[in-house]
Amino acid sequence: MSTSRGLKRAAWFFPLAMILGCGESIEQAPEKKKAAAAAKKPAVEADPEPESRAQWFYNPAGKRDPFASFVSRQIAAEAVSPDAPPLQRWDTDKFSLTGVIWDVDAPRALLVDPEGIGHVVRMGTYVGRNWGKVTAIAEAGIVVTEEYRTIDGELVVNPVSIRFGIVRKK
Repeated sequence: MSTSRGLKRAAWFFPLAMILGCGESIEQAPEKKKAAAAAKKPAVEADPEPESRAQWFYNPAGKRDPFASFVSRQIAAEAVSPDAPPLQRWDTDKFSLTGVIWDVDAPRALLVDPEGIGHVVRMGTYVGRNWGKVTAIAEAGIVVTEEYRTIDGELVVNPVSIRFGIVRKK
């Protein structure tokens, strides 16, 4: 108990000694500091026209976002434009394949969008928000190839396989 009592006394004594040991009152200290700061300032004339100096400001126009992820792909626009074609209003994985005609000169497939509207696609038809092209139509399903560039400028080719009832990336 005597040790804790001694620590309590020391805890009170130390701040009290710091305050009393300064030799000046609390009210006088700021006045002395102001006077000392005024005496140290050089007698340099202030700039007569501070507005004449060029002021710097940051303009982010045309620069890349420094906080954007290097791993994620570049997305042109999150919002769908109202004049976008019906097949490019949704991502590729939102479509379902309901029919394929494959044993003809020009194979075709029937994709159904999330609204339930069917669309006939051929080779080269654009599907999805990322401008994916239909590159293969077979009995098992179709392949939509999306090409995009990363922030570093690297070209990435992403084939997406759409099968009956299943959407899978290769």
